[in-house]
Amino acid sequence: MSDQRSIQKPDWVEGQYRQISTRRLPPRPLLLGLVLVVILAIVPPLIGGYIIRGLTSYMIFGLLALAVGLITGYGRLFNLGVGANFGVSAYTVAILTHFQITNPFALVAAALFAGLLVSLLFSFYALVASGIEYLMLTFLTTAAFAAVPLATLDLTGGDNGLRVLGGTQVSFGLNPLIGNEFYWFVLGVVALVSTLSWYILVSQTGKAIQAIGRNPGRAAAMGYSVPRYRVALTIYASLIASLGGWLYALQTNFVFIDLLGIANATNGLVYALIGGVDTILGPLLGAAILRALTDQLSRAGTQSSLFIGIMLMLVVYLIPEGVLGLRHRFVKRRVTVHGQGAVEAPEAPEAVGAGLAAENVEAL
Repeated sequence: MSDQRSIQKPDWVEGQYRQISTRRLPPRPLLLGLVLVVILAIVPPLIGGYIIRGLTSYMIFGLLALAVGLITGYGRLFNLGVGANFGVSAYTVAILTHFQITNPFALVAAALFAGLLVSLLFSFYALVASGIEYLMLTFLTTAAFAAVPLATLDLTGGDNGLRVLGGTQVSFGLNPLIGNEFYWFVLGVVALVSTLSWYILVSQTGKAIQAIGRNPGRAAAMGYSVPRYRVALTIYASLIASLGGWLYALQTNFVFIDLLGIANATNGLVYALIGGVDTILGPLLGAAILRALTDQLSRAGTQSSLFIGIMLMLVVYLIPEGVLGLRHRFVKRRVTVHGQGAVEAPEAPEAVGAGLAAENVEAL
């Protein structure tokens, strides 16, 4: 009998096998997102009560926070005008219903078109300014939008706000106050937008946007068109905020001047900062946390703003990367591998800009 000898495979061969087997598995973020969507679709309706309306509102404002997170966290453009897209789209829905336009498809198309027009203005700012200049331009433009209802009282209702007419016809026959159908509809929209945003960010386009955000000069030297990517990101983020404004008008059947103001735009930024601006789930989580906390504290007394302000200062000081951003701290620490001592943990995916090889980045 011939001796059977075990042949030890080289390390690089085993690495290839592990890499191939890993690629066959679905991406972990998609699996976690799917589990979360299933839980949100089943558990809250079983509980019932106010939680359905509350979560619906949290998800709607989560879209505003997600838009801010994309343009601020990944594009490094501190845009305070995303809230204007939210408010303009909501007002567009309300105004059109007063002209007997209640077709839901026409309303969502008009809301997105209005948001697109506003985004073109902010896209122009992204081409001609940056840093503090860009921030001030978006700030002043948002303040100007807040004054529009006061100048068009007959059209927008001024300080009194404006009702959304048409009943459930404007919301595809779904009643935001009765049943769970509207909640599931909003959950589906948020899940779809979040999945699309994740797909864009992991693509070559998204990686280029992240590289431009971290170092525009280096990205331009590597052949990327910085203005084109910034305009595309501004338009995409603005459309997400416009979807949020459209859903808000459907849920509340009422719009008011504060939706166009600086406060609403700043809230979106705060939501994103609390959850983590460099993640997809972070802004959604931040909106849910802060709005839930606001609801609870406002019932307890009139000093809710004081407590929330203190909490925000603590968050900015202690965890500036946000709640979900805490994982980066653990990724960057040294981990202990069983039987091999301490080794350096691999760098988080976000730390590699624009899908460019780390060697090429360092070579520049």
